[in-house]
Amino acid sequence: MSSSPPIARAVAVLNFLGGHAGQAFTLTEIAKSLRISSATCHNLLGALTEAGYIYRTAAKTYVIGPALSRLAQETLPLDVLMQVVRPEMRLLADEFDVVCSAAFLRGEDVIVQARAAAVSHITWNTQNTPSQKAIAPIGNVYMAWSGEREITRWLDGAAPPLSPQERQDMLRTLEFLRAHGYTFGVRTMPIDSPERALALRNRRDLTSYAAPALNPADSYNLAFIAAPVFGRPDEVAFSLNLLGFNHALKGKTVGAMGDKLRASCERIGDFIAGRSVLDPAAMSAPLQHA
Repeated sequence: MSSSPPIARAVAVLNFLGGHAGQAFTLTEIAKSLRISSATCHNLLGALTEAGYIYRTAAKTYVIGPALSRLAQETLPLDVLMQVVRPEMRLLADEFDVVCSAAFLRGEDVIVQARAAAVSHITWNTQNTPSQKAIAPIGNVYMAWSGEREITRWLDGAAPPLSPQERQDMLRTLEFLRAHGYTFGVRTMPIDSPERALALRNRRDLTSYAAPALNPADSYNLAFIAAPVFGRPDEVAFSLNLLGFNHALKGKTVGAMGDKLRASCERIGDFIAGRSVLDPAAMSAPLQHA
């Protein structure tokens, strides 16, 4: 028995997106490829998106939903994930006139998977970014939701070793990260141009990773703002990072940027997990001192 036309069209949309899992398509492209009207396609896409079978990205394109993409694979394919991540990165880079990167923790290495640069920072995309070791104070965005033992091991691995005050500052930084959903670092010397920011972007010796508090009235010479994307509750899949700041910003502005970055990460987390995994009560719970 043949299926009804509405069901057949819905199946056609799912088959089309599933057959191009590493790509994203606009409504017009889908309608044209399937030879259905734009109005019919709009209704279909709306219903399938609401049901979670497909996903509408920040660029107003559509990709297969994570639940369906996992039917044939245990984990969400990276090319599918990046179709959702890249539009969010592009919006952040353009809105704040910075560079936005997606960084994954592979073993002990933090590896940049993708970057989106505002026009003023276009040269950043032509530069190789070396991987970093996730050794304290680097990698705090991946550690804040870890257990006490893992955090202690991370702090103990710092080279050179952290002083008692530096350890306390890092613990307070992790608490700030848990409470706000983002963290930041500051340059220890002024930066007054994109060129200067580019020249110093890998100078970890000129970056302070301690961010235990944010005062709205203070000025911050930012090195980065970073926020986690969760695959599962308390499990960081990767981070989004804003880079390329070339002048001091007030704490109020830093906070607003951090909130926007966190919101983007939450949307991506919703795509991965199918729901919001950031529980405000869990985020604000104090860490045990390592």
